[in-house]
Amino acid sequence: MIKAILFDLDGTLIDSTDLILFSFNHVMKEYLNLDVPEQEIRSLFGKPLYSQMEIYGGKERARELVEKYREHNLISHKDHLKEIPGVKETLEGLKKKGYALGIVTSKQEDSARLGMQICEIEDFFDIFVFSNTVTIHKPEPEPVLYALRKLGLKPEEAVYVGDSTYDIICGQRAGVETVGVGYTPVGREQLKATNPDHWIEKIEELLEIY
Repeated sequence: MIKAILFDLDGTLIDSTDLILFSFNHVMKEYLNLDVPEQEIRSLFGKPLYSQMEIYGGKERARELVEKYREHNLISHKDHLKEIPGVKETLEGLKKKGYALGIVTSKQEDSARLGMQICEIEDFFDIFVFSNTVTIHKPEPEPVLYALRKLGLKPEEAVYVGDSTYDIICGQRAGVETVGVGYTPVGREQLKATNPDHWIEKIEELLEIY
């Protein structure tokens, strides 16, 4: 019996695509003089930020680039972050049905909470797992397993909803049910290839499944 529904944040509950692209491009151009193709950036969505920056700046510059990215990203939230239609109504419906709700994201706590506050969804959740909550990140199962431990639940009692291959693989490795979202900014075919248990085109469809 499903008792908890866990969510990725960016691309799943909030539309941060423009924000991420804007911040990433700024850092690459300003500090590395690089022009990274948009599709290449999108392919990294869901991967921990430090690992992304390590690809372009190496270990010696990754931490600096992460700091610059976060600094620029935080001040750009209000101008570039968007709501995903139907999210608040869906979360409210799931809460009324009695599900525990959680966030499992690769974002740092400050930027993740800011995004949730701007989109007015923070109060729906019972558990939060941020990139600084755990030391082992997606696609490894630890972030989801951590949430389950905090909720006192078994893997078969939970679902993980996400928009990237890292999300679905993380959920599968943790042994929970998985849901892929068709409005992903990452790539539908890549996400479908991970074979999530359920596929939705709109967030409201969760209310038909659970």
